Amino acid sequence: MRLLVHALGAWITVEAASGRYPRPFAIGLTMLVSRLGAPTAALAMAGFALKRLDEAGAFDGLRASRPAARRARSTE
Repeated sequence: MRLLVHALGAWITVEAASGRYPRPFAIGLTMLVSRLGAPTAALAMAGFALKRLDEAGAFDGLRASRPAARRARSTE
C-alpha cells in the first residue's frame, strides 16, 4: 500500500512539474506530495527523467520495433 501511495504521489509530481496543471495548483500538489518523504521524491525524479528522455526521443527506436514484431507474430 505504501508503494502505491508513493508511486501515485510521484506520478502527480511529475505531471505537475511538466506543466500539465496551472502553477498555483501544481505548487499545492507538490507541497502535499513532498510530505510523503524520500521514496516519493526518488520516484518523482526518476519519472521526470524518463519523461524528459521520452520527449527527447530516446525511446523512439523501442516504439518503432514493437509493431513490426507484432505483425511478424500475427502472420505466422
